[in-house]
Amino acid sequence: MKTKLLLLLLVFFGWTSQAQVSMTGPGAAGGWGDGFDIVMNDNGGGIWTLSGFTMPGGEFKFRKDLAWAVNWGAVGFPTGTGVQDGPNITAIAGTYDITFNENTGEYVFSGGAPIPVVKLVGSAVSDAAGINMITTDGIVYTASNVTLLDGNGQFDIDGVLLGENSFPTGTLSGASDNIPVVGGGYTSVTIDLSSGTYSFVAAPIYPVISIIGSALGGWDETHEVNMTTNDGILYTATVTLDGTPGSNELKFRTGNNWSLPNYGGPDWPSGIATTTGGNIPVGASGTYSVTFNLTTGAYNFFFPTIAIVGDGTPGGWPTGTPGEIDAAQLTTVDGKVYTLSSITLLNGGAKFRQNNDWAVNWGAADFPAGIATQGGANIATVAGDYSVTFDRVTGAYMFDVPFATNTFNKSNFIVSPNPTSGVWNFTSANKEIVSIQIVDVLGKTVATVAPKAITANVDASNLANGLYIAKISTANGTETVKLMKN
Repeated sequence: MKTKLLLLLLVFFGWTSQAQVSMTGPGAAGGWGDGFDIVMNDNGGGIWTLSGFTMPGGEFKFRKDLAWAVNWGAVGFPTGTGVQDGPNITAIAGTYDITFNENTGEYVFSGGAPIPVVKLVGSAVSDAAGINMITTDGIVYTASNVTLLDGNGQFDIDGVLLGENSFPTGTLSGASDNIPVVGGGYTSVTIDLSSGTYSFVAAPIYPVISIIGSALGGWDETHEVNMTTNDGILYTATVTLDGTPGSNELKFRTGNNWSLPNYGGPDWPSGIATTTGGNIPVGASGTYSVTFNLTTGAYNFFFPTIAIVGDGTPGGWPTGTPGEIDAAQLTTVDGKVYTLSSITLLNGGAKFRQNNDWAVNWGAADFPAGIATQGGANIATVAGDYSVTFDRVTGAYMFDVPFATNTFNKSNFIVSPNPTSGVWNFTSANKEIVSIQIVDVLGKTVATVAPKAITANVDASNLANGLYIAKISTANGTETVKLMKN
């Protein structure tokens, strides 16, 4: 009994000793994620420290075990309280003694040059604690993308309140003055401590442009998809469309209102929409990326490219060369599920990325299957030959090892319909099906049948939408087949 207890304690302490907390990001380690971690010293009790560490200045976060599953961020430097998946912390360049408490998220950077703590406070701020402002030099402080109320505002600089009576720009004068803030959205609020000058930059107001129509399920507002824009000219969206004749039309419209201008045209998948144009006919069902230029009327519905990249792939990590095309491109027929029939992987890391660009990329910690998230961790690939399936809507992916069998012939085996929203029907032309096991992308068995017949049905109506694998066994062997539930 003592031996077993000792072994359990060794296993426990051996595991816990591997726990690590690190800082990652250009403001701490020169870059983000794998290969860019500054591991802190374990002082016990969840307290982690570094002494005399030089921060280059810029954004960073704390994370656990060199992975993104547990990470902390906040607005505030040199002190603050990090929260799970919080915003990036912005460090001021300098040399610091650092303490981080993983139990509470509290962090302290001490020993550097004195750094004032600056907040925007007052009745114009909905949070009574104020809005924390960030700085990279201890002089110019900024709060980005804030929403303010009609009311008064002041800057709290290390507990000293200062204001002025002008808006949206001015120079701080004294504590008795209040800045008369006009409610609304602001791209930035900036204060320069060296000169006392401040500015409130209003966010531009752009018209709302949306996509609506039978191809989205109906012409009512509940099926309408608002597009996004950074300049009020080029609008983008991702939509899943029905290309069935009679249910395949759409238009762009302004302000979610038919009394305002709306735009259409006769061409698919691209064309010039006008205010006198008719409904746009969708040529094929699928999940599309959409662009619409409000100035010219030019629109385009397209399937983005998806590739798998990384040092675990033959093409390696992209070099950043302008115009570079990722080597391992996946294919799609619906813009949602992408596949690659064959790829030889190495031991290393990999990610999925869209349109040969890092602006949109997916990763996760699991292999050979999992749910990838935007900007997730590198997938730790295992050397071998695989086929690949990736769902860019749900993030589900699977690296499938081709199954070798001596006698089972896929041409004598049918699954229909596939995809299905209800039942998969399995038919074998010449061998009795002994069993069918349905496995999800995480490796969990979600359904099993043992028909002992040449036909079988599996009810998928209660399964979540996404990718599944059917392991079909006959007397002569086992075959794996990809299935989709929609």
